[in-house]
Amino acid sequence: MGKKIYQKNAAIFVLCIFVLSMFTSYLPATLVLAEETMTGSTANVTKVFNSNFESALEVANDTGERQIYFVYEREDQQYDGWNIWVWDTEYKDDQIDFIEYKDGKAIARINIGPDTERVGFVLRDTDDWNTATKDVEQDRFIDVNKHDHITQVFVTSGEIAFETVSDTDTDAPSSNVETNVEVELEIEGSTYPEVINYNQNAVLTLSIESKEEVALREIYVDLSEVGGKEKVAIDTDLKEVSFAVDRSITAGVKSLPIVVTDQYGNRHTDEVTIEIAARTFMGEADFDWDEARIYFLLTDRFFDGDRSNNDPYGIGYNTEQRGTYQGGDFKGITNKLDYLYDLGINTIWISPIVENIRYDVRHEYPDTPYYGYHGYWASNFEELNPHFGTMDDFHELIDEAHDRGMKIMIDVVLNHTGYGLKEADAVYEDEIPFFPTAEERARFAGMLRDGGTGTVRGELAGLPDFLTEDPAVREQIIQWQVDWIEKSRTPNGNTIDYFRVDTVKHVEDTTWMAFKNELTKIMPEFKLIGESWGAGPNDDHGYLNTGMMDSLLDFDFKNEARNFVNGQLENVQQNLEVRNAQLSNGATLGQFLGSHDEAGFLELVRQDIGKLKVGAALQITAKGQPVIYYGEELGLSGLDNYPYYDNRYDMAWEDIEDNEVLIHYKKLLNIRKDYSDVFSKGTRSQVAGSDEEGFSIFARSFNDKSILVGLNTNDEVSEATFEVPFTGNVMDLYSNQVYEVVGNEVKVQLPSRSEGGTVILVESIDGLESIEAPVTADKNDHVPAVVSYLYWIIIVLLVVTAVGAAYLAKKRK
Repeated sequence: MGKKIYQKNAAIFVLCIFVLSMFTSYLPATLVLAEETMTGSTANVTKVFNSNFESALEVANDTGERQIYFVYEREDQQYDGWNIWVWDTEYKDDQIDFIEYKDGKAIARINIGPDTERVGFVLRDTDDWNTATKDVEQDRFIDVNKHDHITQVFVTSGEIAFETVSDTDTDAPSSNVETNVEVELEIEGSTYPEVINYNQNAVLTLSIESKEEVALREIYVDLSEVGGKEKVAIDTDLKEVSFAVDRSITAGVKSLPIVVTDQYGNRHTDEVTIEIAARTFMGEADFDWDEARIYFLLTDRFFDGDRSNNDPYGIGYNTEQRGTYQGGDFKGITNKLDYLYDLGINTIWISPIVENIRYDVRHEYPDTPYYGYHGYWASNFEELNPHFGTMDDFHELIDEAHDRGMKIMIDVVLNHTGYGLKEADAVYEDEIPFFPTAEERARFAGMLRDGGTGTVRGELAGLPDFLTEDPAVREQIIQWQVDWIEKSRTPNGNTIDYFRVDTVKHVEDTTWMAFKNELTKIMPEFKLIGESWGAGPNDDHGYLNTGMMDSLLDFDFKNEARNFVNGQLENVQQNLEVRNAQLSNGATLGQFLGSHDEAGFLELVRQDIGKLKVGAALQITAKGQPVIYYGEELGLSGLDNYPYYDNRYDMAWEDIEDNEVLIHYKKLLNIRKDYSDVFSKGTRSQVAGSDEEGFSIFARSFNDKSILVGLNTNDEVSEATFEVPFTGNVMDLYSNQVYEVVGNEVKVQLPSRSEGGTVILVESIDGLESIEAPVTADKNDHVPAVVSYLYWIIIVLLVVTAVGAAYLAKKRK
């Protein structure tokens, strides 16, 4: 009897182990929570007010109106004064008040236009912006399905993430059509390429046929098998989406489940497969997208390599005036490639290369002219700007850069043209010198909207805005940009590698998806980094992991750097640890300190060169893509003061010799180059330091490698003693000084911030650096395939044992 009880208990015990083992994959929650924060969705939000919602849905169906049903919950249940400020509704961009209160929650109904796809909102506690406190600091955005009449939103006070539920997620009728109608859809899917590695993208394409005419409400794909999100929307018009593969995914064939919802609410499923191959590196010059070390330059302001193209239109520029062309060109960049290579750069971001409008937009103010030297006011997307050189010059730049293992990133604009190109602008042609001609305006006939103030469907700074929601217009502007890949291809086979995409938030998502799809079909390794003003780790504006951008410029980072050098070390370290966990090879961020649209970093720190040095060290040692704004490495800076734009200075080549800031940048960028995998892909964790001590020591670790970085914000040398994960001595790569490890601790001297404030420590063997070190694996590190296989073999054996034990126990009764 005792033996039978033992056998039964043993079987139960083994079965419990098996059940528990099924949940172990959910233990590392850090990355999951981080991803939810970025995507604007959250779990554990109770769906309430079903009867109220169905009533609102019934009204919407009867009238054809579209609404956002907004539910807001505060722990204190105090809603006096709280309201919602909304924009891009295409109905009423203004304050929306709560109109119902139930179960301690407040309800508002936000009317939206028939074509609205995304609505921005801020929750605030008063109607006065001068005194209002926001519920959370970030602007947030609600994505609405264009086929849905009602979208439910559930927001909890103090939480950035929120839940969005469309009427397709409910049992309520969704339109004025017959329900419970069965529809047969024939779904066929494919991917191109059929085989990719983690540094490439693929396009998933669907063909959906039906015997009867039926509209599609929603399509999505589950990308979890390739390291993506479980629900990625596929535009119902495009029926295509691009996707990347996380570097942690093992080689093999992966399944991608597809769900299609028709107009009646029927769900149809299918599956597409793709083969993931191991990444093969083609020589030392080959690097992953997330390893880009980017240098952003305005071609006109960098270096004049050919004076013959300085005034191709015969305008007669006074180069003493900052708003005129200064003479920089493609040959100038080519002449300085060795400088950029020595600096440690591997990716050159060049301002737009296409022909721009010729006239002075400030012609009424001759003392402060302003021409399109920056390149963002295109007059012809099919021709090079003659100020910058010929196609031969451009080809030479591309070949010379690739010979040095450097990639070329071109700035592109899909949102707008230059001023004066609308048909109504013809009245100014005879009044303003060099104004756009009728021929130039004809190029954009029927492609531009007339006015508008919305973020997406409005004129940014009065610039003629493309009707990108029109499929024909969308196709044309995409083709203009895609064509540059072949136009730029040299006899040696080299071409443009990446695009930096301007004004992302001012174009609807369908265009970005279509743009990414077309680029991927031509070059699977082609990548996009987007400028969505205000985007950062807490809000990617919905452009990452969604078939649009591969990276975004991080508008938060300069503020983190400023806070760090001003003494908020602990808070910044915590923020950067969270940011570190959010980034992946397919969805990363480009951190910058200054740009042509913002004041230089020195303006933020009262011209303190030491703070610039430490800020740069924080930037260059952080995960993500460091973006260096030209001249920053020389200590150049300036205000964003239109129309002078002191932040758009001429590159000071005369300041290179013995420049202490340049020496600092070269050290840091080349250290990152030498240990690219650790800095680009590794984890981040705090080791020592505090606000009070004025320094921070943190570890960057990847696989079995570890580097310790120390940053000192004090204006004097600081001494720090801390544990290290090394067995040998320690070398500081920044100063080439070797420190002795006593026990498992090292004592180092951190230079003052004016002297760079930086130490970068690796294990030293006989005075030579080595970063091979016994580090503790992070809980989010990828488990090697062999370990995974052994794990499942053990699980299978446990299951067999449990079943056998249970069978024997039953048989013995």
